[in-house]
Amino acid sequence: MIFKKRLLLIKRYLTYAIKRLGITKTARCNIKLINQNIDILRDFKKSILQMAAFINFPISDFIYSYKNKTVKILRVLDINLSENDPIIICAVKGDLLKVKKQIEHHRKIGIKHFVYIDNMSTDGTLEWLKDQDDVSLFTVDENFNSTIKNSWRRQAMDIFGYNRWYLILDSDELFIYPGVENYPINDYIAFLEKEDIKCVHSPMIDMYANEKLFNGNTDNDFYIEEYCYFDPDSYEMAKKFWGYSILGGPQSRLFEEKNKKMMPLLTKYSLIKANKSDLIGTHNNYPFTLNFSSKYAASFLLHYKFLPNDKLKFQEIIKHGNYSRGSKKHKLFMKTYEQNHDLSFFYEKSLKLESSMDLLKLDIADQKLFRKFLND
Repeated sequence: MIFKKRLLLIKRYLTYAIKRLGITKTARCNIKLINQNIDILRDFKKSILQMAAFINFPISDFIYSYKNKTVKILRVLDINLSENDPIIICAVKGDLLKVKKQIEHHRKIGIKHFVYIDNMSTDGTLEWLKDQDDVSLFTVDENFNSTIKNSWRRQAMDIFGYNRWYLILDSDELFIYPGVENYPINDYIAFLEKEDIKCVHSPMIDMYANEKLFNGNTDNDFYIEEYCYFDPDSYEMAKKFWGYSILGGPQSRLFEEKNKKMMPLLTKYSLIKANKSDLIGTHNNYPFTLNFSSKYAASFLLHYKFLPNDKLKFQEIIKHGNYSRGSKKHKLFMKTYEQNHDLSFFYEKSLKLESSMDLLKLDIADQKLFRKFLND
């Protein structure tokens, strides 16, 4: 048994090593394409080469999008920001309810400038954003996938510049940290600067209601008040060569694949002081050295993924298959749900989020860091 485990570990290590060295066929094609377009990728050559060797799918969409500047400017605001004021960047498609809540939340914690990249919304999202006087607005008409989104963000960052703080979000995420009610985000960033932390570990914390999955009013303006429960101890941490990974959460309790519980990757590094040589990914940033700034969670993304409207969204994602691994995860969600409409994340250990300090009950929280922040 021990010998088999060692063989498995060796096999896994070799698989990762091959990807890092660019030996797989896909990686070789990616690296060749990068070298053919090196003039436009030169500023972040090291980072995109690392991404190309690491991921096992083509990055041709990224290069085409970035080369042709497919993100179009509708409005760029000139807002006076201090060095510790971050800019939010979010790519969105048809998520008006969550976008409204996202802007409301982040205004309260001190965000002064939002950047939205609208990807062919048809629900009024673009029109509503046009009326917001703190939103710079872009549009893009390419079909979404998890790689091309990185290009869209990079194109926006090229416009607003580097050696500055960004908060990179999806529309179903709210950024938070213990003490946020009393310390606005620029105070938190000043603390991070003092601690020499430039890239902040921000895992997604799945939020849910005390009722069945996808149940309730699809136009509920008060979903944050209802989806106020979280798991304190279903998250796991693993150290990888690309950084510290946090996995699991309530999804691991409900969903199984081949009689094995699903362990979604929940790690993100959303708050970052970006340099021109950096490349912002979805779950990892490049170069990988960025991802070791903090081991435990130094902030959190409250993640609202299973609202009533999201059932229709999952069906669209499955139809187009434009998420990683052919949207395999979303297919599992819907298959499990169709087999049991009584599914609920709520269980005996669920905790209610009543203040940001409740997040310290998470066993993945960086207790030492937060004690220092709150006592400074």
